[in-house]
Amino acid sequence: MHPFAATLATVLAITAPMHSVRNHDVDTQARRIVVARAETLAVTIFAPDRTNASPSNATSRPTIVLLPSQIGSVFSMRHITGGLLARGYSVAVIDALGMGVSARPGMADYSLTAQARRIVIVLDSLALRHVVLVGQGTSASIAYRLASHDTARVHALLSIAGGPVDRQATSGVRLALAFSILIDTPIGRAFARRKFSSAMREHSADTQWCTADVMAAYLAPYEHDLRGSLRALRGMNDASESELIVDRLPHIRVPVRLLIGDKPTSDRPTTPQIAMLTAHVSNFRVDTVRAAGAMLNEERAGVVVDHIVALAMETRRPRAP
Repeated sequence: MHPFAATLATVLAITAPMHSVRNHDVDTQARRIVVARAETLAVTIFAPDRTNASPSNATSRPTIVLLPSQIGSVFSMRHITGGLLARGYSVAVIDALGMGVSARPGMADYSLTAQARRIVIVLDSLALRHVVLVGQGTSASIAYRLASHDTARVHALLSIAGGPVDRQATSGVRLALAFSILIDTPIGRAFARRKFSSAMREHSADTQWCTADVMAAYLAPYEHDLRGSLRALRGMNDASESELIVDRLPHIRVPVRLLIGDKPTSDRPTTPQIAMLTAHVSNFRVDTVRAAGAMLNEERAGVVVDHIVALAMETRRPRAP
């Protein structure tokens, strides 16, 4: 996706509507967890019906924690969530500060390190002690940082097209801020919607998912709080990291997998980023998904679910000393 188009989309679509699981056998809870003053993270928890599951099998499975990207939230994870529930896994979808339906305060630390610390607070609040982390896009760098610090809780990590980065700020963020007056008008928002739809198609190898209804679901809910979105973007643009990702990667001792589509896109992890992961993460592998772009959660959700389950099964084996 072109950076400017991506950020225009982010301004309108950081939050997407909550996906309702239409299955009476699934327990769904939406919660807002306070992690600091004026900082509240939105969490949606899905638990499958385990009436017929053996207790040992249910308790040994990790919870899958999904961290959507800036244009995601729980709606964008609906196919992955559904696939994991069908396999008997509990899922927690967490929106980082300034993303999804989480709070968007103006005076906050939006660094990726601070975001990882907030996720830890949420996991503590939910009493989750055995998790597989899945981070999409920039949120993968939140997951990398979290896994490097919380080594007892995180048992595996999957990145959906997200390389290791030290800043959420991009040229697109800066352009969006410069053009914020334009975006904050009906004409500007209509322009952003068209650019978003076009960019999503360019972003994908299989564009069948880019229907009008899905585009509307990504975009509509956040238009009512455009100013809050801009506040969050300014915070992300200005944030600086206290720890460099290259210094944190060697502390990750669990399996790390990076999924990328075979269609080149502008925000695909770069060759140096993949080389950094290869050099500094002891158990790392990159897998390329055929006939896919960057939106693997939409284009190839089944493949993503297969990789998550494989990692979850691997965590049930004894860890090497």
